[in-house]
Amino acid sequence: MAKKEIQKIIVIGSNSFSAGSLIDLLLVKKFKVYGISRSKLNNKKFLRFDHQNKNFTFKKLDLNKDHNKIITLIKKVKPAYIINFASQSMVGQSWDAASDWFYTNSFSTVKLYDSISKIKDKIKLIHISTPEIYGNLKSATSENHNYNPTTPYAVSRVTADQYLKILCDRKKIRYCSIRASNVYGQYQRLYRIIPKTIISILNKEILKLDGGGYSKRNFIHIDDVSEATYKVIKNGKNGQIYHISSNEIISIRDLVKFICLKMNYNFSKLVKISPERTGKDKFYILSNKKLKKDLKWTPKITLDDGINRCIDWIKKDLSLFSKKDENYIHKK
Repeated sequence: MAKKEIQKIIVIGSNSFSAGSLIDLLLVKKFKVYGISRSKLNNKKFLRFDHQNKNFTFKKLDLNKDHNKIITLIKKVKPAYIINFASQSMVGQSWDAASDWFYTNSFSTVKLYDSISKIKDKIKLIHISTPEIYGNLKSATSENHNYNPTTPYAVSRVTADQYLKILCDRKKIRYCSIRASNVYGQYQRLYRIIPKTIISILNKEILKLDGGGYSKRNFIHIDDVSEATYKVIKNGKNGQIYHISSNEIISIRDLVKFICLKMNYNFSKLVKISPERTGKDKFYILSNKKLKKDLKWTPKITLDDGINRCIDWIKKDLSLFSKKDENYIHKK
């Protein structure tokens, strides 16, 4: 019996939170994974996968600076799939250096996709987008909702989304887009709200809550996101957008209160109200009906269970995490 050929996938932005979890799953599924990131593999506590796995190869390349090297690697590897997580994230900080966000999320990403569209090998591209492009929503929205970006970050992400659609319409590329709601879980960077809240409680530190924390979000555990992303990679229909979300809606304020209750800590003692972030959307919730119907996916991890996992993860290495800078550092 002939040995089944291992499928190859290139993961751009491989050191990110969501990419690391997906790579872990892909290695379990016996993929040959090529990771590309501008940062070194030096934050092992935030990388879920085994970077020494024989089926994982890492290349330190920057989307903004190493375009030709990335395209050369793609041509050499001949992957069945490419998934792009690379972007300048952090919505609030995009107001301070908007041009940096546009350079990565618009110019460099469009340049990458344009070059991929000219490669003759059959490659399926998975583009990781964001619900921020919808702006403030009043109810759960479907994938065909109009764009209404309200921040430099959101505007910078619209360009690549639209360019991919044009390429697909002209039959120049095969792709799917993914927009996930607020993703959380073990291995997430410490400046995000859930790990930051847990560490603040354990260290008895003050937690700043922008605008009182009344904006509502839809949190989904990283394991559910990875499973959904895998289904899109394998079976997502060409040119389609898929929302990944749970059905649990909660305000940031109530989320912090929920964690306080779990950890037996006084909310009023923990929180200090700070000014609201410029351009922050009050409400965005994504409908996951399409993903459930088309790809037979459903979220499995409740917010209650997911928070428990995060608390256990942080407690195991609290002394290490407490020494780390919890603030986001912008890289050009």
